[in-house]
Amino acid sequence: MNPSRIKINEPLRFQNDDYVTPPGTVVDRLSHPFFDKDRSVDVSAFFEHRYAFFFWVKWYRELRAKKIIDATPPSLVTLDWHQDLGWPTKEQKTWLDQLDLNSNIATNIFSWSSLSQFNDDHIMAAVYLNLIGDVYVHCRQRMTGHRQEDQEYTDKYGNVHMVRKFGEFETMEEHLLKQKIANIYFDIDLDFFVVDNPYSVGGGKRGVKNFSYLPDKTIKAILDRERPLISWIFQRLCGFTIAIEPEHTGGLMRAIKYLNLIDRLYFKPSLFTNCGFNWDGRSNWKHL
Repeated sequence: MNPSRIKINEPLRFQNDDYVTPPGTVVDRLSHPFFDKDRSVDVSAFFEHRYAFFFWVKWYRELRAKKIIDATPPSLVTLDWHQDLGWPTKEQKTWLDQLDLNSNIATNIFSWSSLSQFNDDHIMAAVYLNLIGDVYVHCRQRMTGHRQEDQEYTDKYGNVHMVRKFGEFETMEEHLLKQKIANIYFDIDLDFFVVDNPYSVGGGKRGVKNFSYLPDKTIKAILDRERPLISWIFQRLCGFTIAIEPEHTGGLMRAIKYLNLIDRLYFKPSLFTNCGFNWDGRSNWKHL
């Protein structure tokens, strides 16, 4: 759907632009995992991965207002079964050029209606608008030709972004720990924990009929807060997005299992716990 044809004032009605979020998303504002009470950071979860775009727009705007970042946006570190690196078409670039980035309503509708239903173009749409710096993807999906190689992408303002792809977590960790990056968005799609996926092209075994998964022990070792890369990310964290996407994770309960695993690793009380004005009873990082 062409967003130029959408009239956001009719028939849609929104009471307050400040509190608009995409359908089915939840967000929790916590103290920062490294700076603690000196800063806050949002953690958001949603079923459709493309809704990360909405939060990257919103966070970029807020980070600039608070002078946490300058014109250089946070880089993205994403763990995903798929690459999700579809480049915007000429028509999509026109839509993005027309998008009002200061409006939660506009970016909400755009994320819902104008990004791909396959949830594979939200990253590069954000890169095109210079809302994300460089991109670092660790995934199991294997593509052919240039889609498997590191790439450069020039955004609408002429800035060059590196898009780096890693097949092994250790390789990404070794690379990133050498980089001088000030700010990071951390993104996890729960289907990252799938080894073989019968519904996706690339990666895993050909003709596989059932999902298979990383052992819980391996997942905990990768995501452990004391892990050098995770600690490095938390020191630079500007936002944390989690895509649930149960259809690619072997069903809703399997997806919830991995969401619960992340929750138990990082948070206490559980994410999205709201105890009114009892701040000691609200969600927070487990190590704080």
